[in-house]
Order: sequence, then structure tokens, then C-alpha cells
Amino acid sequence: MPVSTTALLPLLLIALLLGLAGCAAQAPPAPPVAPPPPPAELRDIQTLPQDVAAYFDALSLDRPLLSARAQADMAARLRELHFAPWHRAKPAHARADALWGLAGLAANRHYGENLRPLGPEFRVQMEALCQAESYPNLMRPAIATANTSLRVLPTQRPGFLKPDKPGEGYPFDYWQNSALLAGTPVLATQLSADGAWVLVEGRVAAGWVSVRDIAFVDEAFMAQWESLPLAAITREGAPVLASFADEAFPAAHLFAGRIGTLLPLLDTGVWGSGGDASGAGGPTLLAPAREASGRALSLAVRLNPDEAAPVPLPLTPRTYARLANQLMGQPYGWGGYLENRDCSALLLDLYAPFGIFLPRNSRQQSRQGEWTSFAELAAPAKEALLLERGQPLLTLVYKPGHIMLYLGRKDGRAVILHDVWGLRTKSEAGKEGRYVVGRVAITTVTPGAEVPEVVRSGLLLPTFDGMTNVGAPPVAAPALAR
Repeated sequence: MPVSTTALLPLLLIALLLGLAGCAAQAPPAPPVAPPPPPAELRDIQTLPQDVAAYFDALSLDRPLLSARAQADMAARLRELHFAPWHRAKPAHARADALWGLAGLAANRHYGENLRPLGPEFRVQMEALCQAESYPNLMRPAIATANTSLRVLPTQRPGFLKPDKPGEGYPFDYWQNSALLAGTPVLATQLSADGAWVLVEGRVAAGWVSVRDIAFVDEAFMAQWESLPLAAITREGAPVLASFADEAFPAAHLFAGRIGTLLPLLDTGVWGSGGDASGAGGPTLLAPAREASGRALSLAVRLNPDEAAPVPLPLTPRTYARLANQLMGQPYGWGGYLENRDCSALLLDLYAPFGIFLPRNSRQQSRQGEWTSFAELAAPAKEALLLERGQPLLTLVYKPGHIMLYLGRKDGRAVILHDVWGLRTKSEAGKEGRYVVGRVAITTVTPGAEVPEVVRSGLLLPTFDGMTNVGAPPVAAPALAR
């Protein structure tokens, strides 16, 4: 017997409701709420004054941190080391150390700018250019005529390790050894096979530079430069210009002066207190230039009153802050990559105007004074010892691979100035990463304490090895970074 449509309606409605209930039960669960992203800026950088002078009271801002005698002795040592490359009878490095980059190529572990392996053909090319069997084939005194890079190999091409690994890849170009500031005396020890690159040794480091960025000096040039007192550039980026009696082209840009640049001083101009020049007359310095023949020229250059000062500047918190604050926030640059500074280059350049020599790398710097070990101390005890014995602006804090400057205390915490790439992170799943800071900053000794991924990986303070007072005599002769 056929069933009427009217009779089927209740059954159809029940089936429809049961079907909808079944669909709802089978729907995928709502995705879990994603954890909040890490803060765009470290809390320390947001809350701490990014001004060195803010950590000193008004009465201490102009108080010298070292005696005039101590600074004079340190400045004499810096001067001797600065010009030392011109007087070496042989290279500071044996062949294997001077050309150590060739050994690093054997493993074929490096990647180029396209993040592809460099390959064996790159190694063959570098070996041919270095012509190691002829080392040293040059041995001529020279001078840097531009701000340039000291390269591990005679190439501008980068050498990255494992680009997808945290702490490797950009900006860690392992063919970048250091930076070379214009006006730095060097010893040229090796010419590349194509004549485009020269291996040089400077005050603190060695490496390959483009032949266009150096000029060869003679006895008269060296005698003139060594007979004059030194001046330090005190304004980052100050243009160093050569003047010409030509209305159409009155001046030529030689290079940008950088904090850390040292040049001979011809005339001081009119100087005020605290290392500041006042009045209309600025200082006149000597600057190097390169002739087409490769010979060095010595040119008199006039700077503005606030752009240079005689070495050593008085080491007071105010003067140090005036230099350091110009570099605050500057990008991090491994080995001087892209003309930026890394942690040790920051301190090397900041101390030079005060006549204080520092070697190139962080471990060497940590031994250039009176060393205090943090071995066997727990993290809170390390900070307590730093607060007790640390001398603001004279104490360097060291951990393997990183160097920092102690500024003093803020709200009971130790505060440091450093140039840092990033802080190690670890996800809940255990994956390693980096919280990138990437610049010069003032922080506590536990930056990132508010970031769970940083805390999970481990804060900075527990890794501190010790501290050194650079105002004390060094315990050993400085080593030249290869």
C-alpha cells in the first residue's frame, strides 16, 4: 500500500535532523590558539635609556676614569702598535696561518651568495689566486686609503655555513675577517696572481684587500706621519675631503671618517674643554690618497671643530658617551660586514680615541687587563661580583664568542653596552632559533628574560666567563688576529 507524502514528512524531518547532527559531530576541531609572537623589541631596549651618560650622575660625568699619566702610557703603546707594521722585517704570520682560508675550503662546506655550495671549482680558483708557494712575495709598507674589508680569501664573494641553521648564513660571511679603516698603516706581504688583491697585516688583524684600497708608502711618507701626534675622528661619518683650487671641483671626497680612525694631526685648531673644539677653526689632519701608480700621497684635510680631537681624549663618562651614543642602534656586522661593527670591533673603535689599545677578537680583548674569573659561580653571584668589582666604562664582560662593556647599575641590575646579533631561542618542541637584536644596544645582563623562547634556551648571564679591567696593564703581549 503506497505511503502518502504527508505521512512521510515527519520521517524525512527526523532523518534530516539526524544527518545534520552527524555532520556536526564529524567536523574538525577548532585549531589551537597560536602562542603570541615574541615582542618586536626587547623590554630592556624599551625601558632602559639608550644613552651612556644616563648611567652616571652629574658630578661624575666629567670626572676622569684614569690618571693623565696612565692614559699617556697607554696612548704611547697604542701609537707604537699602530705604526708597527711599517717596521716588520718579516710577516707576523707563517704561511699556514696567513693563508688559513685555503684549509677551510677543503671541506667544501661553504655556500655562496645564492645559497648554493661554492664547490670545488671555487677552491681551485682561490688556490691559484693565493699562490701560496710564493708567500711572502711582496713585503712592502703601505697604508689603507679607504675604509675597506680584510678578507680571508682574495674575493668579495661570501662564504656562508649552512644557511638554514640558526646562527649561520647571513650575515655570517666566514670570508670576512675584519674591517680596515682608512689611514691604517699596513705591511703588504702577498700579491694575488691576478694583481687585484693584496694580503696585508695591520695593527690588529690581517687579510686580503683590493689593491685599489691601499697605497705603497716610502721613507719620506712614513717619516712625516710618524713625526706628528695622532688625532682621532670623533664624529661617525665625518667626510674627509681634499681641497683643490678649482671652482668647478673645489673638493674631493677621500673617505668617511669613522670613530676609531687615527690620523696625524697637523694643527689642532681652537680646542675647548672635554676634547671638544670650539671657535671657527677646526683641526687639520693628514689623510692618505692613492695615485694611479699605486704610490701614496699625503694630503692636508680640514675638519669641522667637532669632528676630530688629539689622542688621547680625556676618558670621562661625558666624552665616552658622546662617542658611544653616535653608534647606538647601528646594525650588527660580523667581522665588519657591510662596514658595520661586531661586538669586539665596537669596543676596539670606542677605546682608540682614548689611547687604549684593544686586540681584534673578543677572547683576546678579555685578556687585555686584569682578569677576574666567574668560574664555579652561579648566575646571581656573577652579577653580584660584577656590581661589586666592575668599573663602569673600564670593565669588559666576556662569554665565549661575545664581549660587552659594563656601564654600571640601574634599579639594582648590572647594565651593559654591546653589539649583539641575536639571542638563542628554543621552541616548546625543542627547535633552536634566534631572537634577532642585530644592533648596538644597552641592556641588562639578562636581555630577553620576558621572551619564553629565550628563557627556555638559556639567558646570557649564566654563560659569562669573567671580566677584565682594561685600565690595568695587560698581562700578555697582544696577538695579531689572522
